Amino acid sequence: MKISIPFFILFCVLLAACDVEPTAVPNSPPPAITNASTRVIQPTTAPLTAIPNSTRASSPAPAASPLPTTRREPRDSITIAGVGAPSREITALPEFISRALYDSLLRADSRDGHLVPGLAERWQVSDDAKTFTFFLRDDVKWHDGTPLTADDVVFTLQALSNPDVRIRPAADFGPIEKISAPNSRTVSITFREAYCAALTYISTLNILPKHLLENNALTDVANENLVGTGPLILKAWDQNQITFTRNAKYWDGAAGIMDWTYRIFEKEIDARNAVARGQADLALTSTPMTGELAPRVANEFFALAMNVTRAPFDDVRVRQALAAGIDRSVVIPEVDRADAELLNTSLLSAFWANSQNARQPAFDPQRARQLLTQAGWRDTDGDGIREKDGKPLEVTLWAQTDEPRSEETSQRLRAQLQALGVRAILKLTDRTLFLTRLFLQEYDLALANFNIPLDPDQRYFWAASEDDPGFGLNVTGYTNAQVEKALAAGNGVPRCEPTARKTAYAPMFQQIAQDVPMLFLFAPPEYLAANAPIGGIAPSSFAGNFWNLNEWGGTP
Repeated sequence: MKISIPFFILFCVLLAACDVEPTAVPNSPPPAITNASTRVIQPTTAPLTAIPNSTRASSPAPAASPLPTTRREPRDSITIAGVGAPSREITALPEFISRALYDSLLRADSRDGHLVPGLAERWQVSDDAKTFTFFLRDDVKWHDGTPLTADDVVFTLQALSNPDVRIRPAADFGPIEKISAPNSRTVSITFREAYCAALTYISTLNILPKHLLENNALTDVANENLVGTGPLILKAWDQNQITFTRNAKYWDGAAGIMDWTYRIFEKEIDARNAVARGQADLALTSTPMTGELAPRVANEFFALAMNVTRAPFDDVRVRQALAAGIDRSVVIPEVDRADAELLNTSLLSAFWANSQNARQPAFDPQRARQLLTQAGWRDTDGDGIREKDGKPLEVTLWAQTDEPRSEETSQRLRAQLQALGVRAILKLTDRTLFLTRLFLQEYDLALANFNIPLDPDQRYFWAASEDDPGFGLNVTGYTNAQVEKALAAGNGVPRCEPTARKTAYAPMFQQIAQDVPMLFLFAPPEYLAANAPIGGIAPSSFAGNFWNLNEWGGTP
């Protein structure tokens, strides 16, 4: 699968909203690499400062953390502070609006991300893993009273997988061959070859109403067509706010709160201030604030990517040395340390497919120095920087200036690399140029920040077929036969049985932890912050912040 640079920039921006890995945008040529719209990059020359190590990231945070259950009277209304002008494109709606209006065939369980029933009350996968069959509930209606049928599901999947429909990518549909509805309650999807990952990607898509959208564009959907099966019904979409009322006939139980307002603010600080001043009841924030907080670990990772196609990182001993010489717990920004999760792999610890057997090298500076010496890097002139064949161990470290955590984390990484005898020249730039460098593999080290797919298949990051600078998503250039074997096995498991898939992928994550093409650092926290207790709120790393809106409200 070939994916252009502009698409992956889009992919990185959108994945948190859609929680799946999208397919490529057709006919999207790579842009010319230019500094016209970016800052001038200069090597960082500021003196290195000592970094305190008195605090450490916590053990893995729970997947769902309810707000305190202080007793209170049920509320009739609630105002959520949103950030940024919301899109009306059907695949790019903000998370709150998407979860309010729509449902999917299956859902990610809030505790560990495994698939559970949604609009489909059950599903089957064929022995050869090529056919998925979904059996719909018979008690679901659209907000306008029209019954949900299998034709709606077929329309949704055909529309969103059609390369001629110019919308932001919705999912990785894989080698899909046929989508059909044998009857009004059954949907069958057939693939040309086994692709178990598509079960997650397709089944967690929002299902759309055929009778309203079949002959309408999906890029700018009118109010009267923003009709779903979800827990809230759209009332009005104005410039500064969007209002909803509860769906009293919601198939999974009506919400305890009657009226909902999504008030739009330009920046996160504005949303936080609105909550503090009582102009809004709740906001999603990247840092804690005074009041009632419900934290979750975001389903994403920060990692030190190492370009294995370039010296010195083509030597596994050098990569292992950096892994052993970096104390991951102190590269986390201080404000995040209480609620971040330290990582050993590209999965959260609570995820259903994490076998817990992938272990990166433990923090051991002495071992790190031994490995660098074995690889031929020694400080022969006493200047604190190692050399080999007369050349200093000097590398570039790229990071984003427009990602709140990246600059502080990269400075901390730079300090620890210096202590190992590695001179890291820090290159701080905006997201567009950073991603261009990353996907062209024009870097030595890069502080990468990726969303984690809801399926354990991570071929985008690790498959040899994705090692294609400018088009593939394997940004480190790392390939390994054991990894290829695990990827193939995990997607071809009979009936896509979860336990067997977990077992199939385990060797891949073990091998990657051993070879260290990326040093996985941490998963950052985020918070639902409220100015008073709100019953039922339980943000999840896997199901999202607003997965259970119908359970909000009432007396905790």
